[in-house]
Amino acid sequence: MGASGKVLVVGDDTRSFLATVRSLGRRGLEVHVAPYQLGAPALRSKYIRAIHRLPYYLDGGERWLQAVEALFRTERFDLVIPCEERALLPLYRHRDVLEPLCRLAIPDAAALAAFFDKYSTRELAAGAGVPVPRGRLLSVADTSETLLAEFSLPLVLKHRRSYSWQELYVRKAAAVVETRAELAHWLQANRDEIDQVFAEAYFAGLGGGVSVLCDHGRVLLAFEHQRAHEVTGSSFYRRSMAIDRARRDAVAAMAAAIGYTGLAMFEFKLDTQSGAWRLLEVNARPWGSLPLPVALGVDFPYGLYRLLVDGQALPPAEYRPDMYARNFIPDLWQVRSALPRLRGWAARLGHLGAWLWEFRRIPSGREVQDVWVRDDPAPAYAELRQFARDRLDSLRAVDASAGRARRENERRRLAAALGAARAPATILFLCQGNICRSPYAEHKLRQLLPADAALRIGSAGMLPRNARPSPPAALAAAARRGVDLAGHRSQHAWAETVAQAAVILIFDQVNRRSFEARYPELRERVFLLSALDNAGSETEIADPDGKSEAFFASTYERIDRCTERLARLVAEH
Repeated sequence: MGASGKVLVVGDDTRSFLATVRSLGRRGLEVHVAPYQLGAPALRSKYIRAIHRLPYYLDGGERWLQAVEALFRTERFDLVIPCEERALLPLYRHRDVLEPLCRLAIPDAAALAAFFDKYSTRELAAGAGVPVPRGRLLSVADTSETLLAEFSLPLVLKHRRSYSWQELYVRKAAAVVETRAELAHWLQANRDEIDQVFAEAYFAGLGGGVSVLCDHGRVLLAFEHQRAHEVTGSSFYRRSMAIDRARRDAVAAMAAAIGYTGLAMFEFKLDTQSGAWRLLEVNARPWGSLPLPVALGVDFPYGLYRLLVDGQALPPAEYRPDMYARNFIPDLWQVRSALPRLRGWAARLGHLGAWLWEFRRIPSGREVQDVWVRDDPAPAYAELRQFARDRLDSLRAVDASAGRARRENERRRLAAALGAARAPATILFLCQGNICRSPYAEHKLRQLLPADAALRIGSAGMLPRNARPSPPAALAAAARRGVDLAGHRSQHAWAETVAQAAVILIFDQVNRRSFEARYPELRERVFLLSALDNAGSETEIADPDGKSEAFFASTYERIDRCTERLARLVAEH
């Protein structure tokens, strides 16, 4: 492979992905990216040379593999860096085909087995003498009673793997249950996969991590951070720490045990009172707190490039402890979400005041921002615009007069689009999962139009999942209104599917924004179906999935009113 200095980074978040893009771009490398959402603020970075849209990995990954092979052959990348498991796992599965075309920054088989199975991570740690919380695998015989006889509350329940091939784009998060009822409910909800779950004693403390770049088990770069504060197990405000020798030795022992090569962040919890700590899990890919070490000169992404492409190691990097990094927008939301849980205005004002007091570190040079940086401010401006737009949409949603005006405008646009469409035109109903709203609307409109109508009608879902049936509540409510959904199976909104549609009818703003972020060139074809509902004041048709049959019934009643008016519009045009 030639050293062309061209890298593909897969992802689009403002943390691991953006930090990786900036790290490589600042070194003069040509950075290409493959995002999931083309409207993501991180894509405004000046260090991105080209953006490539890849299909989701579905139905065995044939479309994905064809697109990736073609991209690799055309661009001849030196290195591909996936920033999350949704990209990493498909690359690993097809590495025999892809690695001859491009070097992949993914773990080998031993590391994948050890770090992407949380229970195997525990076993590796135990073998290396690294402390972990007490825990064990569950079985079908386990109940809340058997677990409470062995563990105390709160109790942590984790799936061995965060992602599965059955639903690659669904993350299985750990749960912290605090009551017997919550424990019983969680066990029942996860009964079908209980043999892939383990229980872990809750270890109180503050989260943090030791991040490393390794070469065949040898630590080349190391950095330690701690969460400055956290809410429900996550944090968007961190500080750098002097590396603790015991934790570094623990990381080195685990990396050496499997001869690990690559990036990883070893997540710990530290009891700040006693000094005791436990390993929780390992992220063997770029991680969320990556902007802090990169800002302080511990350049993990570039170090990874030099190691894998040039076969050279960067010299060990010193960094300044007690420096802070903040991802402002999500950190603001964490503060906002915490306020209602506090009792009394004094407590709320105190919490807000403590948060504002943290910003004193900016003038003194002790706080940096994940997104806003002097040499690349465009992602921060895009994020702020997106934040402001979302808040404005929320305000407009409760403004009745503005809602009426928007509906009228939407109707005029829709009538014009139908009039301009060339026969045979395609109308596509689009919702979240294509199991409740959009298939019902598709079937209902078919019933309302004559069989010889020069019109194609379809439905799809934004979620990257296929072949799922409609839930029982949907089947029952639809049947009562003369629509049979028993044979329906969900279909993802592939690029070619949406490109063929002259009119795309969406049910809510969440999916409208999701669609426009992935297919911005098609936003003029998108309309809210609820604009056709004269009787309703709501601006959206909410997702009934998981709700009662009564909720489904009212949802389908609204869809009936909308499709009846849509059928009249089609007849007029």
